Amino acid sequence: MGFNLLGAVAGAAQGAVMGGNPLTIGAGALTGGFGGTGANNVGGFANSGQDLLNGGYLAATQGLEAQQLMFQLQLQAQSQQFDEMTSERSELLRQQNTLRDVAMQQRKADNEITKVVIYLRAS
Repeated sequence: MGFNLLGAVAGAAQGAVMGGNPLTIGAGALTGGFGGTGANNVGGFANSGQDLLNGGYLAATQGLEAQQLMFQLQLQAQSQQFDEMTSERSELLRQQNTLRDVAMQQRKADNEITKVVIYLRAS
């Protein structure tokens, strides 16, 4: 098993695609020259291409998930604001009813006093 020059060139090209720096190019050339055949290197390019597509798909999916999370957070904030507003409105209505009840009790007390005053003047 000798050094395969075509494999080294293909490995260097793959190293350039994968990392683009001299270290990955050299490692790709050594790997391709000593261990890889031309068919393996072509398969490696196909795998690299598939990995690139998968990475793009995953990045797009993560972007959509982040967008969905933002929508959920906005919806939750809107729901919380609505709940707070409804709770405050209910409290105001309770206070209004209490004041109305107190006013009604005061009118009843005033009517009783008026009845007593009328009865005393009539006597």
